[in-house]
Amino acid sequence: MFLASLKTIFDIDNVGKRWGVRILYLFTVILNAAIYFNPFADTDFTRLNSWINSFMNTTDTEIIDELMRTIPISYGNWIYIATLIIGDFILLTSAYIYAGVFVREFRKEKVRAAHDPEVIDYAVSHLPDPPIKASKLCGRIIVLLLFSILISAPIVMISSYLLFFALIGVPFVFTVPVAYLSGDKGLFSSLPYAVRLSRKYYLINMRGIALILLAAVLVDFTVPLLAKVSLTAYYILDSAITTWLCLAFARLAAIAYCTMKDFPIKDTRRPFAI
Repeated sequence: MFLASLKTIFDIDNVGKRWGVRILYLFTVILNAAIYFNPFADTDFTRLNSWINSFMNTTDTEIIDELMRTIPISYGNWIYIATLIIGDFILLTSAYIYAGVFVREFRKEKVRAAHDPEVIDYAVSHLPDPPIKASKLCGRIIVLLLFSILISAPIVMISSYLLFFALIGVPFVFTVPVAYLSGDKGLFSSLPYAVRLSRKYYLINMRGIALILLAAVLVDFTVPLLAKVSLTAYYILDSAITTWLCLAFARLAAIAYCTMKDFPIKDTRRPFAI
């Protein structure tokens, strides 16, 4: 069961004819790796770290005022920070594309099976949901990206202060973007709808999320060791694995949504082992 769950979640190119996802993965890896090789970015924050220590260790208002006027952050540092934000945006875009394409391909397959008289299966015993049109999916991805940018700062601030509650709430809300990208619900009605679907699947969803978090922790401990051998190899491998985990999380969200919507919790004939 454990190995089946791993294969289901991390087999990210198992969507449609596979080549579309492979191109998406390769394109995302190249863009994220390129960020590390930006010649204008400065990754040296030594002076800024010293400034922060001085600021935190003083109570003299005159010194604080002086420090505030001389924050040692260079244009190269700003460029590096900007490229990191762009990298996160690229990963988020790829995740939304992947999740939307997964649900669309899943429903296209169900519609094809429903019209096959030789196929008798629980998954197609009721009228399948129609797949969202490609043009409509693209529009929803753009809207979702703009909305994500708008709420990203408040979400990060709230999560940093309420980290435990944020982690507890992830299994309830991580399928919200998928509910919107599937075409089933609107932007704001997706939240209560996804939460309602997730109530009986909470522990199952948490198990899948825990597998991805475990993989991320292992990567954080092992991949940086490669930097001691080759910094270039480390940058490329880190980009490749980060993209893989990001798309795996998007795949898990899409699988969870399709399963919760189409298969009751009491039914053991679920299409995916998560």
